[in-house]
Amino acid sequence: MKKALAYFLSILIVLLFSSIFLVGCKAKQPLQEWKETTTINHDSINNVRVIIRSIAINDSLKIVIGKIKTERKECDSVCQIAIDRLLSQLNSKKSSGSNSVETKYDPKDNSLNINTKVGETKSDIQKLYYKITITKTVYSHKDIPIDKPLPKWQLFLMITGAITTGYLFLKTTLFIKSKIPV
Repeated sequence: MKKALAYFLSILIVLLFSSIFLVGCKAKQPLQEWKETTTINHDSINNVRVIIRSIAINDSLKIVIGKIKTERKECDSVCQIAIDRLLSQLNSKKSSGSNSVETKYDPKDNSLNINTKVGETKSDIQKLYYKITITKTVYSHKDIPIDKPLPKWQLFLMITGAITTGYLFLKTTLFIKSKIPV
């Protein structure tokens, strides 16, 4: 039993040293450097307010209405009286806020007067402009170069050291086996 255990332990030790040797001689993997760049553009909100004002407008229009003249005087006077009566009914005045319209017939001047008043106007325009926020994320990687391989004389020394270590390990194992009674 002790002999089998000694063989088992010696094999484990040989495997341990050989795996350390193999991993130590492995070529280096290329390293990669990852770089993340995030660009954020913030735009603002613009509030534009425009006020447009127009002043009050006063307008008057005077229309002179001529007398009716035909060859028949009786007809002229009757028609003139009827027209004067109709035009006198046009006297009106309308207003809304600061706006007003007045229509008036003046029989003395035989004229129709139209007076218009448009009040001051104010237009308030408010515009709101939104600008967008843009986020860009850029990923890039760069391979970091591997160091140059070892020179041949260093490889020779490494192999010689590995063989020497293996030889010493074998001798130690055989020495331990010889000391263990069967």
